[in-house]
Amino acid sequence: MQIEVIEYKGSKVKKKIKQNGAISYSQKGVYLGVDVKTGKQVTTTITARTLKELDRKSNRAKLEFEKNGFTKKERIEVHILEDLAEAWYRSYKTLVSSENTLNRVRGYLDNYIIPKFGDFQPQQIDASDVQLWVTEMANNARDAVDKGKLNKKGNAQDFGAMAHKLSDIFDFGITHCNLEKNPVSSIKIPPKPKRNKERVMVLHDEDLAKWLLYLTTLPNTRGNRRFKIICETLLCSALRINELLALKISDLDMEHSEISVSKTLMWKNPDKKLGIKGKVICKPTPKSDAGFRNVSVPLEVLERLKEFHEEMNRYFESHDLPKSELIFPTIYGAFMCDRNEQTTLKKRLIEVGLPDYGFHLFRHTHASMLLNAGANWKELQVRMGHKSITTTMDAYAELAPKRKVEAVNIYNAKMKELKQLC
Repeated sequence: MQIEVIEYKGSKVKKKIKQNGAISYSQKGVYLGVDVKTGKQVTTTITARTLKELDRKSNRAKLEFEKNGFTKKERIEVHILEDLAEAWYRSYKTLVSSENTLNRVRGYLDNYIIPKFGDFQPQQIDASDVQLWVTEMANNARDAVDKGKLNKKGNAQDFGAMAHKLSDIFDFGITHCNLEKNPVSSIKIPPKPKRNKERVMVLHDEDLAKWLLYLTTLPNTRGNRRFKIICETLLCSALRINELLALKISDLDMEHSEISVSKTLMWKNPDKKLGIKGKVICKPTPKSDAGFRNVSVPLEVLERLKEFHEEMNRYFESHDLPKSELIFPTIYGAFMCDRNEQTTLKKRLIEVGLPDYGFHLFRHTHASMLLNAGANWKELQVRMGHKSITTTMDAYAELAPKRKVEAVNIYNAKMKELKQLC
């Protein structure tokens, strides 16, 4: 491309000649006028195929500016609520760093808001439309709580959060798309139905012994070796499953017999409109600041984790693949999704007649073991990676039946002592 600067009507114009012979003219700093809102002079750049077209475009830009009296703000064109919701979500993504939050809000849009209002013109949606929708969701949620069917689609407990997100979408439309009203602002959100407190699943001594015996019967395959070391590590450390699957070999401190927790895996939802598939990503921080911790575990567990890491790297080497720092990589060296292992775990728990509760079962069991052995709440809080000790106490107060019996024994012993003094 050839570029030269020419003089045209007292101004400098850049002339560009492409390799195919096409010519274009570009003029910077074309004066439009003074912005009545800011008091600043406004200029722009005009590009055209000929000098005459350059003149026409300059005059048109000046007339448009004089008509508006100020720099025209770019408007987002929307025709139906789905357009508005997607425009809002694009903006929302720039303000939120948590993939979990984005996944949840994306679910609100795809499963509830867009299916209900997506084809509506935003200005035609009334408060009564939104109120009926929210009330219907609240009734479904209440029925689900009463019948114990909490996972069925349409029974969402967070209908209030969805209403607030719909309100945010309309506020965005008022700011960027000339909408005149937000119909959500005048609705009443019903109270969230209260669920009966669920019993925390835990393996007490007899069930835990049954599970450990079952693990010894599994065939000695690589998949089973991985499954067993995952279960064993979760049981002795109380790590969350995605904290464990994020571990690298450098996170194992063999000298001090500790695991360093500093990250977690999470699922990034697909974007069907952009053709992006869902995938597992590594969040470079744990669930909360309190999640940063060094957890003491038996040295033999660290050694088995190291052995499995070496086994996987021997596999990569034999298949001419690069080695991985991950302890539990896929056969392609990527982050491992916990879903397949969760399915395997649930199938095997059912097979031996134990509660089907997923990998958190081992986290709860670990907490129960510590409490029954006399660990204090603060010690347990730090080990579990909880931000607040209240969270720890609320979650695990029911997990120490031995301590309950111990409390009765302490009371009886004290009363016996006092009676002897009478």
